[in-house]
Amino acid sequence: MEFNFSGIILNDKLFSVEDLIPHCKAMQKRAKLPEWEEKIYQFIIEFLSDKDYIEQMSSGTTGTPKKLKLPKKALVESAKRTVEKLDLKWTDKALLCLPIDYIAGKMMVIRAFVAGLNLFWEEPSSMPSLAKYGPIDFCAMVPLQVYNSFSNYEFFTNMRNLIIGGSELRSEVIAMFSDVKNNTFETYGMAETCSHIALRRISNGAADKYFETLPGIKIRLDDRGCLIVNAPYLEKEVITNDVVELIDDEHFIWKGRIDNLINTGGIKIKPEELEASISKILELECAIIGVKDEELGQKVVLIAESDKALDKDELTRLLKDNLQPHQVPREIVFVEEIPRTTSFKIDRSKLDGLVH
Repeated sequence: MEFNFSGIILNDKLFSVEDLIPHCKAMQKRAKLPEWEEKIYQFIIEFLSDKDYIEQMSSGTTGTPKKLKLPKKALVESAKRTVEKLDLKWTDKALLCLPIDYIAGKMMVIRAFVAGLNLFWEEPSSMPSLAKYGPIDFCAMVPLQVYNSFSNYEFFTNMRNLIIGGSELRSEVIAMFSDVKNNTFETYGMAETCSHIALRRISNGAADKYFETLPGIKIRLDDRGCLIVNAPYLEKEVITNDVVELIDDEHFIWKGRIDNLINTGGIKIKPEELEASISKILELECAIIGVKDEELGQKVVLIAESDKALDKDELTRLLKDNLQPHQVPREIVFVEEIPRTTSFKIDRSKLDGLVH
């Protein structure tokens, strides 16, 4: 696959496309090269190969996870839109601290090719070693990494562009960035759309209410009220299972996933929305699930993260004072830690087992 890349800078060293594959193969032969780093070199080799697509597991946003064949041309076009939106330039410093197994990690490498970025990387962890890199022009992180790293406030103020994705952002994470004078965005996207297709600014004051699509990308709703993505670089429209409030064909508010909806007494509740509200009221990490109930069909159950015993009656009183009657959980369960996936999304498949 031929692309007009001028080269890429890896850890301050410029490589032409011709020199890069031999370099990557040589690095792979090094003794004691960590597996996570070997995978980065392997992806660079695969991306520069003659094959016109890469293989990537889907996110599950559009249904059961499956292996996708993503055209490299589409990935490059997606990267160009992010580069344009964030005004990324040749030699800008970028940090890869996400697993290369996921589309988010792969796209950081592809954006580095497209813009000629100076790409640094480190082992993915829940708390990246940020300070040692100095000012950064571009980085992508998941919410857990941001939350764990925010004690290093100065690093975020020295980061020109930060995108945060992989799971919904908690209100306290968004609040953290209200005083940060940089470009920090929450992202919306998935493997099926070749990474994010929309951004929502959360820094420099109050967070934007809406997601805004990247240049040239249009959206609409299906008859379920779920988002349909139309991007010029995709072979066909992507029909998601994400319920949104559509503002126009470029702006939307994300509400939750349709397959997570709870039907309690004929009223449909979006767990993600209710979780955000309750988390803010109680100042606790929480998850909401629907449990079978003879009277209501499903009852709302709150799973709250706490390492100490709390007064359930007091919590219920607070919720009744701040929520609609149908939103108040009929049951509260405490756990030391809410199960999450590797991308820090709530692992909803494991929640039922926490309710006895």
